[in-house]
Amino acid sequence: MACAPGDRKIQAMEEPKRLFRVALYKEGTSPMEICAAMRHEGEVWLVPDWIRSPRGRSAKPLRMIPLSKFPHKKFPRTSEAFADYAIDGVVPKGLFDRRIPSVLSAAFGVLERPAVRVQMGLLHYPS
Repeated sequence: MACAPGDRKIQAMEEPKRLFRVALYKEGTSPMEICAAMRHEGEVWLVPDWIRSPRGRSAKPLRMIPLSKFPHKKFPRTSEAFADYAIDGVVPKGLFDRRIPSVLSAAFGVLERPAVRVQMGLLHYPS
């Protein structure tokens, strides 16, 4: 049975999703960290945490933070590159807390529990 273009199942399951690596410094921490990111609706979004389905076949972001809210640079894809992007400066640690203050969330355009679901087998970093 074919699904209509507006069918919720089609909109919810996107494939494939290429993960990006974003190098960043969190406020108050010293070592550089790598955060996952993905393209959604034409923009790259940081995805610090995932919610896995009960059977582990799919996952959805707990929250998404637009990379465009931070000064950043894109690295060329080479075998030496450890990340696809790097954020210049420090990222507020509060963006990675379990609960984000509404002021911080609004200032950075955070999407909480967006309606994006991806199949785990299709969620990968490029080799």
